[in-house]
Amino acid sequence: MTGQRTDAHNGYDDLARDAAPASRRVPGPRRRGDHRPGIDTGPAPGRAGSRSRAGDGHRAVRVALVALVVAAVGAALETALAGRPGWGFAVAAALGAALAAKSCTRAGAWWLISAPPLAAAVITVVCEQVAGATTVGSKGLTTAAVRWAVDGFPAMAAAEAVLIVVLAIRGVRAGQHGGRKRSRRNSGA
Repeated sequence: MTGQRTDAHNGYDDLARDAAPASRRVPGPRRRGDHRPGIDTGPAPGRAGSRSRAGDGHRAVRVALVALVVAAVGAALETALAGRPGWGFAVAAALGAALAAKSCTRAGAWWLISAPPLAAAVITVVCEQVAGATTVGSKGLTTAAVRWAVDGFPAMAAAEAVLIVVLAIRGVRAGQHGGRKRSRRNSGA
């Protein structure tokens, strides 16, 4: 290990120079609220401000709710105009998915990928039940479920396709930016 001092645990050859020798105890994982004297507890390098994971979680919930509300409003308008959700709902669901994919975190993207079909199915069932488009009886439940799936499929497919495209574009852009940083770092400049 060229250029590093390995003679003493605190980097000095002569222990008499250091009035308070460093502890040989290996630090364990830190928990919230742990504070060590002399260690800066400011934001981590590369993070803007003092944003925490809890803040990211709240942001993710707000984004998901906005996407859900956009899709629900589109479905409600389409149901009011045509009696059941249709292409207006598909456009609103795609718009909501695009908004959510644009502003979600990288970890949140994995959760978001499975959301459009579930959200579209629930919104379709609620809209058709409120509008009275399908009646659910003992024998009609299967028929109603097939009808809900057929009516909700365009919205499911549109939202999922838009979501995947936006996430793919974000991934490609992040890879390009990361490649530039690495190339500058390795070039010696």
